[in-house]
Amino acid sequence: MSLIETAQSCLESMQLPATRVPNLPVISLPVEIENGKLNIFVHAHEDAGRVFVYVRAQDLQVPIERIPALADFLTRANYGLPLGNFEIDMNDGEMNFKNSLDISGGVLTEAMVKTLLVFAMECANRYLPGIREVIAGTEPKAAIEAIDGPTKVVIK
Repeated sequence: MSLIETAQSCLESMQLPATRVPNLPVISLPVEIENGKLNIFVHAHEDAGRVFVYVRAQDLQVPIERIPALADFLTRANYGLPLGNFEIDMNDGEMNFKNSLDISGGVLTEAMVKTLLVFAMECANRYLPGIREVIAGTEPKAAIEAIDGPTKVVIK
């Protein structure tokens, strides 16, 4: 079974409304979570043996002037994540949570795909309120501390 077929099978077993993009090894699906609506894209790169999951909040516009602040917030959110990362295009503000897996020489399982998907959705759900706050003008450090708590390091 190809990587994209395994991913498709996983999504079907999770009963998620996935659509295969014609002529591409890509699956797209809209998902509603507690803190918003997401677009999810699963990309399979057979030759490289890699699978990528991109999660993007629907209708999230980042004003150009807030991109540096959001990049600061996302860097703080990324610190310590065991899987995946947030990324932002510094030119236009497009933002994703990206999770990936290299299976070179191995076999992709539905459980692996499910882990990529669920973790990406959990991270998006956790950090979307802070992302929205930063876009609205809240300072990144305050927004991340409202989610993850203050730093444990005290400088004297």
